[in-house]
Amino acid sequence: MQARYLSIVLFLLLPLSMGQNSSVQPSGAIGLPPPTYQTDFAAVVADGQHAVSWDKGYLLSFGLGATKQPIALYDRTDKWLFESPLAFEGAIRTYVHDAAPTSGGKAVVAAGAVTGDGATADLVVEMGKEGASRVIRTSPFYPIKICSTEEGVAWVYGKELSEDRKLEPRERYPMLREYRFDKGQLRSEVDRLTIRPAKGIPLDGANRDDLQMKCNSSKVVLINYPNNELIEYDLLTSKVSRWPMSALPEGFRMNGSALTDSGEVYVSALRGGNGALTGMFRLRVNTSGVAEWVPLTVSPAGDKFFVLVGSDGENLVYSRGLLSPTLFWSKPPRIEVMK
Repeated sequence: MQARYLSIVLFLLLPLSMGQNSSVQPSGAIGLPPPTYQTDFAAVVADGQHAVSWDKGYLLSFGLGATKQPIALYDRTDKWLFESPLAFEGAIRTYVHDAAPTSGGKAVVAAGAVTGDGATADLVVEMGKEGASRVIRTSPFYPIKICSTEEGVAWVYGKELSEDRKLEPRERYPMLREYRFDKGQLRSEVDRLTIRPAKGIPLDGANRDDLQMKCNSSKVVLINYPNNELIEYDLLTSKVSRWPMSALPEGFRMNGSALTDSGEVYVSALRGGNGALTGMFRLRVNTSGVAEWVPLTVSPAGDKFFVLVGSDGENLVYSRGLLSPTLFWSKPPRIEVMK
């Protein structure tokens, strides 16, 4: 589809109140600059069983769960690059948990496959034009989230499960793992014993968006809302840093995230119901060692709520609602927090 450069300023109106217990005040909003670029992508139109992810200069479209939808990749101009089904010989069902583009124009997929005798295999898959080119079996490690730091490398956050898929057989095991398709599993971090969501909250959250994971060339970032924690893994030093997160403004839930090349973390969030609000926030560690939500923009939602699908350099890439085919590129200003 034809790309269009914009010169029209978007006026995003900030409401006077965001709830009595809101930790973000309207006066703190910086404002989202007008888009510098936009493109229509048919793949962005989604439902609850479909997802898209922008990273490394590509848009990846994939189905979720026990899906027969293909894994499809597009470039910045909506040019179709490949479309491949995820299928394995002997499998009667395949599951997609998450997927992300790679810098070389492929995809890494967190997946599972069930054979005719009921056995389940947990998998990390590299996919391209030829389909599933390389596969690593991770069982009993069940991959929940995935991203790629460089070609041939996948970072995965997940949990270990028993054969009946109902229990965790060990109290301690690493939940964040690095897989290289030519070498297998290498580095690992984040002890399961240190992840303690509140009673009744699953490890991966009440819904898929409660857990966000992004990679760039220097670090892996996990926004672990079930555990109220921001986790970063430095690829150069192999050091993990963890900070408690403040609560999102009252009633808001994450629906997308982005990690820029410089390492800044952004989240889109929505508050439904009467007086629905949509917003983008920067997640920044303050001088007290707490990851807090600094508002970039907050406005009435309507049917045009923000959904961050990723970043392109320092630009945020987002849509205005799941049923809108248009993606926008905007470069946010630097946010300095005074303490």
